[in-house]
Amino acid sequence: MLHATVKGKSALHERYLGRRDEGERRVHEEDEITSAIFGPLDFMAPGEVARFWHSVLRVSGKGSFFPDGAPEITEVQLWSRRPARSARFVEPDAVVRLRWPGGEQRVLLVELKWRAPLSGEDQLHHQWNEYLTAEERECALHLFIAPETSAAPAPASEGADVWLVNDEVRLLPVTWLRIRGALAEYCRENSALGRWASAVDGFLDKLKMRRFSGFIGFEVAASIPLELPDRVFWRGAIHED
Repeated sequence: MLHATVKGKSALHERYLGRRDEGERRVHEEDEITSAIFGPLDFMAPGEVARFWHSVLRVSGKGSFFPDGAPEITEVQLWSRRPARSARFVEPDAVVRLRWPGGEQRVLLVELKWRAPLSGEDQLHHQWNEYLTAEERECALHLFIAPETSAAPAPASEGADVWLVNDEVRLLPVTWLRIRGALAEYCRENSALGRWASAVDGFLDKLKMRRFSGFIGFEVAASIPLELPDRVFWRGAIHED
């Protein structure tokens, strides 16, 4: 899927941008994107898996969450289910478990969104409280990955204290552009991680998750006066018949 999209051999990704075939009612966009991007991590060596996620955490301000060194075991589970008090089950998009030689463990609980809202205001709360055990929450981080992350509870909002563990907020909103920032570190690397990172980066580019490339070549349509008044008002677009 990644290679076919990047090489222009498939137009399937256009479904993730809103295109629908005649009579097509539903496209499982998020599930397919989750599988295409994160599924291959389940086949990589523990050190490769940890390097990618460490980069994601670092560009998001949580680079010290992992212990030093490479883990000896990693496990990537997609759509793992557990019984829940508030529903029949709770099913995060991904759960990444890492264990280091000294026995130290980390858990990444991951919820991904593409072009859909959260399933209710409490979806992330239920995942954190009902999927993870109390022991797992001590070593876990909850990642909410989306094109924009304003739907994630703010650290100071009501109910957000459920993610407060040892005086540290364990809910981490991550945009898809930050994921591309983490991938960029490995795209030129001749390794399994590098080849995967390059393919995923190209895949996200096809989905119009474009990196900011600066203001080179930026042109202003109207001239700007050298001197401006103290107050400037924007009147919006003026349409003339």
